[in-house]
Amino acid sequence: MFTCTLDPHSRTTLCDQLYSALKAEIVRGGLRPGARMPSKRELAAHLHVSTATVEAAYGRLTSEGICESRPRSGVYVCEQVETAQTPHRETVVPIRWDFGTGAADAAHFPYATWARLMREVLSEQSRDLLLSGDPQGSAGLRQEIAGMLHRLHGLDVQPDAIVVGAGTDVLVTVLVALIGRERLFAVEDPGYSRVRRMLVASGARIAPTPLLGGAIDVRALYASGAGAAYVTPSRQFPTGAEMNDAQRAALLRWSRETGAYILEDDFDSEFRFAGVSRPALRAMEGGGRVIYMNTFARTLASGLRMSFMVLPMELIARYRAMHAACSVPGFEQETLCKFIAGSYLERHIARMRVVYRARLQTLTEEAKALGEVAPCSAGLYALLNVAGRVPAQELLPLAAQAGVRLTRLCDYSVMPPDAQSERVVLLGFAGMDEEAIREGLRVLKKAWL
Repeated sequence: MFTCTLDPHSRTTLCDQLYSALKAEIVRGGLRPGARMPSKRELAAHLHVSTATVEAAYGRLTSEGICESRPRSGVYVCEQVETAQTPHRETVVPIRWDFGTGAADAAHFPYATWARLMREVLSEQSRDLLLSGDPQGSAGLRQEIAGMLHRLHGLDVQPDAIVVGAGTDVLVTVLVALIGRERLFAVEDPGYSRVRRMLVASGARIAPTPLLGGAIDVRALYASGAGAAYVTPSRQFPTGAEMNDAQRAALLRWSRETGAYILEDDFDSEFRFAGVSRPALRAMEGGGRVIYMNTFARTLASGLRMSFMVLPMELIARYRAMHAACSVPGFEQETLCKFIAGSYLERHIARMRVVYRARLQTLTEEAKALGEVAPCSAGLYALLNVAGRVPAQELLPLAAQAGVRLTRLCDYSVMPPDAQSERVVLLGFAGMDEEAIREGLRVLKKAWL
């Protein structure tokens, strides 16, 4: 069986990573001419990726003549393939238009304000910044986060229930140890693959759970025996669906009846462009076992690596017994504290809503030439069902050859996805201005249609 390391945190898609690794193995002679490639399903299970990812990588190798597909037999390495004795230098097309979903706008970041607050922090409390500080984060920052949650999300939480961490990845790792590796963690399928991989890396067992009506299937949760569930109710990633009131009530009832914890990731909820936000699960009746999570990576900048969670009070003492220091440096905590206290964060969010709304409108109008764009009332990406005759497995390779980065809906599935999802791509619009969005979509149109 072929083995390689695929990095889910890389800006290069899993499909592109797998394609490059397979091609390198063939070129060096590890997979000899005439050799049968592993079956798509076996390789997908071995590498913990979707079969659609393997299929796309195989499709690219076949289109370049490196491999050939034999009906009812499999995929084979072609006899004419280059070996290690005749090396080939691959032409790498630089990415010029990034429609990835993890970006946040950098051009509008309030650099001057942030720099001024940093200087104030240094001048006012430089000695305290060198100490390890409270393991939950500074008291002042937690007080400001509690106030922000009340103003922006209608959440009433105690500052003592808040824990600050260096990114959602870190908090997920903390939670696995905190609530117990013996629990089975249910995850949405399709869902946020980065969190899924962090759970596995932290020693947790996961149960990929299908969606029903755009939300995690509660009946499947009961059947799985899961003791925790990671969900994205405000805007399910990657489908973009919002969990309705009945679905939220059913999920909370499952938690109450089974004693399971709900990990509610509320990322992107600050950027709503239409409709009224539903209350967070944590704020609803029966939300006592909900762990609310959010991040400043989307509202400010991904490089800041600052997130937080609100724990049930029953877990706070255990958390403090397990941790001696906060994973975010005190200097950054105090700067963020001042930034929230001065209302700079809320003004920045309001300003970015206007910027992102304009980009979404541009993307929606321009992408109509490529297919059907799903309505997007919140979040920083839209879904496009690509029209035309280009095979689904060639969509990403053709885009990459044109200098465009994006992902497909099926790339986020563990279970075999349906054929329709293979033609749906995610178009993030946070990292590019309107003119770049237009250019990128024109390039995609030329590549696909």
